[in-house]
Amino acid sequence: MIHALLEKAFGSLTCPTPAELRAALESLPISLETISPYVPEPEDLPYGRKVLFATEHVEIVLIVLPPDKESAAHNHGHSFGWEWILAGDLTNVIYSLDEEGRVVRPEKSVTVHAGDFCYVAPGEIHAIRNQGETPVVSINAYTPPLCDCQQYK
Repeated sequence: MIHALLEKAFGSLTCPTPAELRAALESLPISLETISPYVPEPEDLPYGRKVLFATEHVEIVLIVLPPDKESAAHNHGHSFGWEWILAGDLTNVIYSLDEEGRVVRPEKSVTVHAGDFCYVAPGEIHAIRNQGETPVVSINAYTPPLCDCQQYK
């Protein structure tokens, strides 16, 4: 069922703009209840991650971030994307680099609540954080599909 919904929303997209990608994400008739059978448990990362759908132009990923967990600072290479928060409150922390290319400090952080969307620009260095008491569940849409991502210490 979920694959058919994702195919309908994203299958015909080729090189979508940020507005087109968000509109496709917003068109999904998905709730936490309908997505819950697909929610992954964390394994090698502090969060669970499952690719739900991919074409050569888009990739849709389901993320679950348990309470008191945070990803490493990272970028999405040349991809941009939207995070649609289905449950919990996600803090998106954006970092800057020093002259040697090391992550220096957070520049800003934005908390995104259930039902809201967060845009991640190409090359933006960020981390996702859950400071709440319940898991954060999000559906993330990227274009092009993720590659050349870099983690920072």
